[in-house]
Amino acid sequence: MKEKKMNGFITLLEKYITPVAEKIEGQRHISSIKNGMISLMAILMVGSISLIVMGLGNFFPAGSSIKNLFETYNVILGLPFAFTYGLLSIYAAVTISYAHSQKMEVPILHSVLGALLATMILNVKVVNGAFDFSFMDSRGLFIAIFASLTSVELMAFLIRKKVTIRIKGLPDMIGKTFEAIIPLLLIIVISVFVSIFTIHFSGGKNLPEVFVTVLGPATQGIDTPLAVFLVSLFEMIFWFLGLNGYAILVSFTLPFMTQYLTENAQAFTSGGVPTHIFTENFWGYFMACTGSGVTGAISILGLMSKSKELKAAGKASIIPAIFNISEPVVYGFPVAYNPYLFIPFVIGTPILSVFSYYVFKLGFINKPVVNVGGMPSPIAQYLITLDWKAPIYAVIIVILGIIMYYPFFKMYEKSVLAEEEKVVEVDKELEELDLDF
Repeated sequence: MKEKKMNGFITLLEKYITPVAEKIEGQRHISSIKNGMISLMAILMVGSISLIVMGLGNFFPAGSSIKNLFETYNVILGLPFAFTYGLLSIYAAVTISYAHSQKMEVPILHSVLGALLATMILNVKVVNGAFDFSFMDSRGLFIAIFASLTSVELMAFLIRKKVTIRIKGLPDMIGKTFEAIIPLLLIIVISVFVSIFTIHFSGGKNLPEVFVTVLGPATQGIDTPLAVFLVSLFEMIFWFLGLNGYAILVSFTLPFMTQYLTENAQAFTSGGVPTHIFTENFWGYFMACTGSGVTGAISILGLMSKSKELKAAGKASIIPAIFNISEPVVYGFPVAYNPYLFIPFVIGTPILSVFSYYVFKLGFINKPVVNVGGMPSPIAQYLITLDWKAPIYAVIIVILGIIMYYPFFKMYEKSVLAEEEKVVEVDKELEELDLDF
């Protein structure tokens, strides 16, 4: 009876949530933001490596020659960080406009140039006769996203309506250059007008400053236990339905999380105290330690299973789990559409995520300051926080995951063993028949 109700509930989720999720993921603006922000990870990792190198000096005692060497060249060592995290809005304008221009099927080069021009005009202001580029970091990120999407959409509209300069007989590249003149000019004019309007009516503040002032409290709202719970909950629901929950939600969360990480990294380099927890790597390596839903715990339980099927699935998925890859577990055991594992996977994971949030909130582990990608656990956890306690906590998360899944896994194992016994009995019956053709 219980299993029948659970199956009915799953059918209901599949009917109403799956179409909405697929529509959201396929929406062109959301898709472009997601792809563009994901492309930024390479930039952030380069800056993070610089941050890690700078942090190595902390392992040596004050006054030592190596410590002094790090202090002497600290500025030089920090240049990669300054030119990555410090210019994040510029890189976002490039990656997002590139992704969006591909979807809109407009000239990529000129689309990127338009997005760059709009981003720089809107994020820069003049202070005492000199340009202030300080808002090119994460503070200008949301402006870069808006400017990139808008400039590409405008260019696509003008080209589609043929509001361009077209000269027959010119080489293709030169012809496209002339075609882009009017769209680029309009992008510049509109950006300048918006910038002047904003500065004039805000008392000298540029658009990023206004955004931070007006919407600042809202942007901080995602770095809360409730937000962590809801993000994790919806991610698990999507994964349970066979959809990549991270890919669906990251379009909404990644701009915020990237801004949080940048602020943490800047605080760390300046000797301050990082304040944010809900960064992309907190999500990827603590909320989703060993894979979305802490699926590494299921792999370990599979290795210890009496079932040949589950043991084989555990062997196949344990290495990917070390690298935080959850698909072999979600689709291999499977977890997707598995009523036995619904409660720990969908309900238990968000609770465990909130627990991890408070571990960081209460100061047991340093808050994330570095972006890593593709690194195995528990090495990744140390690099993210530069805290030796983080790898230990990663192990604790997996242990808690094993405890969380154990009773439900055993129920599932029992049903699998019963099916395996039926197969064995059928094979025995066929052998006894001794059919010889």
